[in-house]
Amino acid sequence: MVILAMDTSSPATSVAVLHGDVLLAHEVHVDARSHAEVLAVLVKRALKVAGDPDVSAIAVGVGPGAYTGLRVGVSSAQAYGLAWDIPVIGVCSLDAMARAAAESVGSSFACAIDARRNEMYWAQYDADGQRRAGPHVNRPGEIEAEIRQLPWFGDIAASYLELLHASAADTVAYPDARDIARFALHHLQAGEIIADARAELSLHGHDDGTTASALIGQHLLRPYPLYVRRPDAAEPTK
Repeated sequence: MVILAMDTSSPATSVAVLHGDVLLAHEVHVDARSHAEVLAVLVKRALKVAGDPDVSAIAVGVGPGAYTGLRVGVSSAQAYGLAWDIPVIGVCSLDAMARAAAESVGSSFACAIDARRNEMYWAQYDADGQRRAGPHVNRPGEIEAEIRQLPWFGDIAASYLELLHASAADTVAYPDARDIARFALHHLQAGEIIADARAELSLHGHDDGTTASALIGQHLLRPYPLYVRRPDAAEPTK
C-alpha cells in the first residue's frame, strides 16, 4: 500500500509518501502563515521524488490545530482523494506526535500543539503512545499538576516549561506526515475501520471534555477538521 500523508495542524507543513513502512519521500516547510502556498508544491515534489507511484490512500492530520491551517490540509486531502478515487483517512495529529515520541520515552508523557491565546492543544499518553486524556485546550497553568510534571513533547510546550514544571523533550517538535502515515497504516493493518461519528465541538475556549470523550478508543477518523474549541466567528444573535 502506498500512502500519501500530509499535516498542516502546526506551523509545520509536512508531506510524506510511504510504501508500506518504507519512506519514499518526505518534505517539510515551517511557516505558520504559508500552509496554503506550500502544501501543493510539497505534494508535487514528494510524489516526484517517490517516483510518481500509484497512491492507494491518503492520510491527513485533522488536528486539533489552527482553524485555517487545518482546513488547508483537510480540504486538500479530500480533493486528492476525490480526484484519484481513493480513501482519505483522518488521524488526530497529537496521536501521530505520540507515536514518534513513544520511541524515546519509557513513561507516560504529553504532546502539545500551539493553540495561541497563551493556550495549548494537548493530550496525555501512556508509555506505549496510547491516548489516556484529551485532546483538550488549556492554558499551561490550568492543567492538573500531575500531568504538568510529565515529559512534554512539542515546541510550544518548551515555551512554557516554568508553568508546566516539566522537562522538555525536543525530539518531536511538531506533528509530522511520516508519523501520520505510519499511524494510519498500523491501525489499518490491525483491521480497524474509520469511525463514523464526528466529534462534537467543545465550548469556545473552555474544552469541557466533549471532544475527548467522543474520541475514546478511536484512531482512524473521518477526514474533517478536529476542532477542540469553536472559532471566533459566530452567527449574530437577536
